[in-house]
Amino acid sequence: MSLIFLIITLLITSCSFDEYTHMEGPEVSSCALEKSCIKVVFSARMRKGLTESAFSCSCDSTSEAGTFVWEGKKMYFFPMSGIKEKSLYEVEIGTRAEDTYGNSLKGAFCCTFSTGGDADKPVVQKLNISEGEVVSDLLMPIQIDFSKPVEASYLYQHFSMTPAVLGNTEIKNNGKSAVFTPLEKMEWDTVYTLTMGDKKVMFSTPEKPHVNLLRIQIKDGPFLKEETIQHDVEKDAVLVLSFSGTAEGSTVKTPVTFSPPQSYTPVWNSSYTECTVTFDNPLPFETLLEISTSDARYYYLYVDGENSITPSVKRIKFYQDYSTGNSEDLEYGSGIIFESGDQACFEFELLVGKNSFFYPADVYSNVDIEVAMGNLSIIPKRLETVKESDNRALIRLFCSITEGTVQTPVVIRIYRTLKDSCGNTMEKDYVLRINSI
Repeated sequence: MSLIFLIITLLITSCSFDEYTHMEGPEVSSCALEKSCIKVVFSARMRKGLTESAFSCSCDSTSEAGTFVWEGKKMYFFPMSGIKEKSLYEVEIGTRAEDTYGNSLKGAFCCTFSTGGDADKPVVQKLNISEGEVVSDLLMPIQIDFSKPVEASYLYQHFSMTPAVLGNTEIKNNGKSAVFTPLEKMEWDTVYTLTMGDKKVMFSTPEKPHVNLLRIQIKDGPFLKEETIQHDVEKDAVLVLSFSGTAEGSTVKTPVTFSPPQSYTPVWNSSYTECTVTFDNPLPFETLLEISTSDARYYYLYVDGENSITPSVKRIKFYQDYSTGNSEDLEYGSGIIFESGDQACFEFELLVGKNSFFYPADVYSNVDIEVAMGNLSIIPKRLETVKESDNRALIRLFCSITEGTVQTPVVIRIYRTLKDSCGNTMEKDYVLRINSI
């Protein structure tokens, strides 16, 4: 037992838990120009060789050689030619620099100093963008830190971007920092030059990513398959389009096209990765629609949903007295004897959608019985609407009839504006002309 305890103790004491608490990369805490050297303070102890090789210093754009002296987290660089007056020094430390735990510097560091002459002139000490960097955020704010406070007029005179980018510049940190925020996206695949006084940095944007349509779904319904006809599509169908990235340009205005042409309103989410397509008019019943995408893919919809059937009149029956159950079918041009009574009934049988029915008020305003001449009188009294089966609806119009003494045409008309509960209307007016004999 004591041997096991000894082994465990040795294992524990041989491990440095400190190694596991220093996983974060080091930073440059400060960088200052002193009388004969440049002093850099890091947030952690650094590997000397790697850090020195990642360090560069230039004086008036000429590279400076020199020697290094270390003191804990502090590194001193002594230029071979000393610190010159009336000169501009630029210091850069790359991410090859590592601390003693092997963590790379969090980010490339850059600062600038001036000596004598234009010492009062503000210089750029730090930028959040580096030479040659590829910037994928096309609206990335650019922060500039100065050696001394600046005013808005100074920025107006000395700051520029080429090609030009529209944006706002805001002074922060009591004038020692400025942030340029683009108001419009930078262009894809473009090299930009940022100029701030004597400081110039060239950076670029990546090639524009290709945005693809990933899928099309009927809202609350199935996903469409390429080159496959999707049946059971309703007239009021709404489509949801999903894209692989942020849609731009013509894709935003016209994400897909239809044949036969259909007008629609695209509504995008905030990231422009999903679009809801709502058609401006009901889709035509029993019509095959082709959907084409910008990358030449095709989908097909067939509008034959069970709730989208166009109402149509199948037949009309006439009862002299509905209570007897005796009726006769009315046909165009046929003759019929109308007898006086108050139990007469015209029964209209219509083909409709599965969940469709008619509202009595809508029927009253869209069904008309007209007597051309003579003293025959047909006066509607009441109305019944009955759903006989999934696709069969009955409209019963009960009338009071006073028979006439002369033959006369009778016209029965159902207007195309008659609408069922699913919003479907007939293709055209239904007209039946019969003769009273």
